[in-house]
Amino acid sequence: MRRYLGLLRLFVANSIQLELEYRINLLVNGFNSLVAFGAGLAVIYAMFGQAGSIGGWSFHEALVLFGVFLMIQSYVEILLFPNFSQLPEQIRNGSFDFVLLKPASSQFLVSFRHLSIWQIPELLIGLGVALWGMVALGAFGLVPLAAFLLLLVAAMAIVYAICLMLATLAFWVVKVDNMSELFFAFFAAGRFPVTAFPAWVRLLLTFVVPIAFITTVPAAAAIGRLDPVMAALAVVLAIAFVAMSRWFFRYAVASYTSAGG
Repeated sequence: MRRYLGLLRLFVANSIQLELEYRINLLVNGFNSLVAFGAGLAVIYAMFGQAGSIGGWSFHEALVLFGVFLMIQSYVEILLFPNFSQLPEQIRNGSFDFVLLKPASSQFLVSFRHLSIWQIPELLIGLGVALWGMVALGAFGLVPLAAFLLLLVAAMAIVYAICLMLATLAFWVVKVDNMSELFFAFFAAGRFPVTAFPAWVRLLLTFVVPIAFITTVPAAAAIGRLDPVMAALAVVLAIAFVAMSRWFFRYAVASYTSAGG
């Protein structure tokens, strides 16, 4: 474990050093994050201008949910996309061979080698929005915050596992981008409470594509309206998805044939 923590620190330091060569990107992405935040907030204001609640959620409760959505989205852009987007090309040109030759877990190297620090402003904005909503609701307490953090970690684990499995399909499928785009099309619905959708869509976003466990459930924990059954399911689902993605990646590596061989 200590060895991998050391590698992780090295990867982070190296990524920051490389990213700082283009410091103007921080300003550009900070501006883009503010624009995205403003647009999303305007949509929420417009929707609540027409209705007192959305799916039984008040304005400030919806703000917490929007903050969670921004945090998960930025987590994907900071860590998952910079790493998993490179795997298909590594498989196609055979450079994945060098990953296998390194004396470390290939899944670890594929997952954590790169970091995009320019999306951190969006992460901070999302956190600020979520805390703003919690304070406005009077829900900023130790128990809601602990439950929120636990289920936010579970949500990140679920997203990690899904993105890893989609990237792993590149061992057999040439084009995996379309499948990733399909998942993130569903993910866009996560900025709204799952209860705002018709029953069949709620089932789809809960048990087929688990968007509810990625955004709605952590937000519900933050505002003190979490169903304990859903909380337990979120943790179990996170463990199951991570285990499944680990097995799937190892199976794919075992069947890998070098492009140069």
